[in-house]
Amino acid sequence: MPGHGNPNADITFVGEAPGAEEDKQGEPFIGPAGQRFNRQLAASGLRREDVFVTNTVLCRPPGNDLRAYPDAQLRCPPLWLHPVLQQIKPRVVVALGRTAGSIWMPGLDAHEMNGLVRSVGGEYLVVGSWHPSYALRSGGEWNSLDDAVVANIKLAVELVREDDHLP
Repeated sequence: MPGHGNPNADITFVGEAPGAEEDKQGEPFIGPAGQRFNRQLAASGLRREDVFVTNTVLCRPPGNDLRAYPDAQLRCPPLWLHPVLQQIKPRVVVALGRTAGSIWMPGLDAHEMNGLVRSVGGEYLVVGSWHPSYALRSGGEWNSLDDAVVANIKLAVELVREDDHLP
């Protein structure tokens, strides 16, 4: 199954595309952005073992920039991402970054997606979030973008908890 983590996770994180290290090892979010992501998860009270992590495409795009290949994003998720989500059955998907978020929130920019919650056909909720690499590129050991990602992860956890109380 494309991705890594708990195949029975209530929360699945979807990023853009593998970076160089991820492409080599076949596991998402293990490079520098992945290390930042692990810290964000820990600050939220979660561990990688608690969640499932994947990307909108399975291989690293040239120049590590998927924006130059819009057809890849349009064609790839229906081919493999949606069946993976149907198999895992997450209750909440956290879309990390604009590229991933545009699958469920087309036409919105990253600022508009951040913290936004959408229902997907009654199957699961999607929370828009900044990508961990954006926080990493913004500098410092920790910054306000990290705080925003943590807030979005905590929102996803709260949405799962609220769902636990539904009849």
